[in-house]
Amino acid sequence: MGKDDHVDADIEALLLDRDAQIRAARDEPVSRESAWTGGAEAVEGYLRRVVADLNRVPELVVEHAEFGHYGSGYASFVDVLLTRRDGSARRVRPDGCTTVEGLSVALCRLAPIACILSPAERSHHPDGHGHHSMPSLDTVTETPIPGSERGCEQISQVLDRHRITLVGPRLLSRPALPHLKIDTNLGDGPHYSIFDVWFHWLD
Repeated sequence: MGKDDHVDADIEALLLDRDAQIRAARDEPVSRESAWTGGAEAVEGYLRRVVADLNRVPELVVEHAEFGHYGSGYASFVDVLLTRRDGSARRVRPDGCTTVEGLSVALCRLAPIACILSPAERSHHPDGHGHHSMPSLDTVTETPIPGSERGCEQISQVLDRHRITLVGPRLLSRPALPHLKIDTNLGDGPHYSIFDVWFHWLD
């Protein structure tokens, strides 16, 4: 049984709620929990503390946390790439290009939820070029991920401490409210999913 089967009924109801979906599509926080009642600045500060805690887990290290909306536009989430702390998922080519493989945790800015995406990758070259994987519904995964059980458990513990619920593909793949308009480059409209409602980005 995957982690997705244990989502609290109140969280599931929130994510599927008609009014909540409409507000989330407008980039309005909808939760009454914790920092989400204090506005965007409070949420950003809270999520920075979550990322700092993720960077302390024994198995994994934060390679990059994207708070800057990928440089433009708006992302309804913070994309956190984690890789093995022992460096075994890091490769350096002779030309100096470094590629890091791992998994991403998408921390929603609109409600206290998150999802894990795998595989995830980021590369950078000394000349400044590079690339990174983008979140998509297809890469949302159940936990634990085979071969990364300890890391997934440590991520779950951090999120639990911060009262953030980890949501998986069963719930996120459900259809969004019909005719809902979501400004996103990550989904395929006009038929959007619950993932698109809560995890969207427009350049």
